Amino acid sequence: MSQKRDGSALAYDEAETADRSSDRSSRTESRREISLLEGEEVLVDAQPTWWNWIGHAVGGGLAGLIGVLGLAAGSAAAGVLGIVTGLVIAGYIWYRRNRVRYLVTDRRLVVIAGFTARTTSETWMEDIRGLQTSTTAFSRGRGFGTVTVSHAVIPQGLSRTSALSLSGVPNYADVANTIRQRQSERKAGDY
Repeated sequence: MSQKRDGSALAYDEAETADRSSDRSSRTESRREISLLEGEEVLVDAQPTWWNWIGHAVGGGLAGLIGVLGLAAGSAAAGVLGIVTGLVIAGYIWYRRNRVRYLVTDRRLVVIAGFTARTTSETWMEDIRGLQTSTTAFSRGRGFGTVTVSHAVIPQGLSRTSALSLSGVPNYADVANTIRQRQSERKAGDY
């Protein structure tokens, strides 16, 4: 339950959707990972962009190149080490990108992480207290950045912050504007 500006209480509709038909639009996999509420609409369904790990990719590519050059020069140990290092870095990049999904619905913001074991962190639009976007010159030119919202979700691990971070999200400005718009509508009761 959340308080509206006029002091009245706003109750959340927590009835789960029973219909899981196969004719749903794209990305039904990620939508099955969370229980959508009755009438809840997914507005943004995104993963971090590959550009988020460009530094790692360059390092892995250089390690692989050194490995190939080592094999060509006759040094099997240096060659295998370089190639294996490049492959490990490529696997790390693939794992980091594919284990995270960001969902923005008309009611909630959800971050889903993990392959076999799933962790979800979510906050209601009404409960978002602040929103921050950040980007570098490199990432801004490629259209991705980080959107961070502060909320009341319990921090995990050693972190002392109470924020959800959507790191490397494509079209970060559009995602931030979608969150702002929905938050404004939900807090004003215009939904």
